[in-house]
Amino acid sequence: MSKFILSPAIPQLPSGDLKRTADFFRNCLGFTDFTLFAEHGHLIARREQVEIHFWDAGSEDEARKYGSASSCYIRVKNIEHLYKELKGRNAPFGYELTNQPWGMNEMQVNDPYGNAIRFGEVISS
Repeated sequence: MSKFILSPAIPQLPSGDLKRTADFFRNCLGFTDFTLFAEHGHLIARREQVEIHFWDAGSEDEARKYGSASSCYIRVKNIEHLYKELKGRNAPFGYELTNQPWGMNEMQVNDPYGNAIRFGEVISS
């Protein structure tokens, strides 16, 4: 009997300008690997094991319309170190590192189109 294996989910978020999105993820979030498919309106951004895809929404206004309802969640080990790095990069926080009632220590950074990029680590007891 064959068994399938699920891999991590890859979010696909809207962008109003793929180059601006790549610059933001490089400068504010420390992503280092980018693949742009300009003719197809698609960008892939990677950092370590995280991969996020972006699609061209056609305009900045459309990207903000969709982005205001879009988010992704990235689990982190040693989140305090990432928090300090992102603070040093002047990332625009939606909210800073906070212990949440659902057992996660998390923070949110908003990209230029309103996509909420959340990072979280399980709070150890």
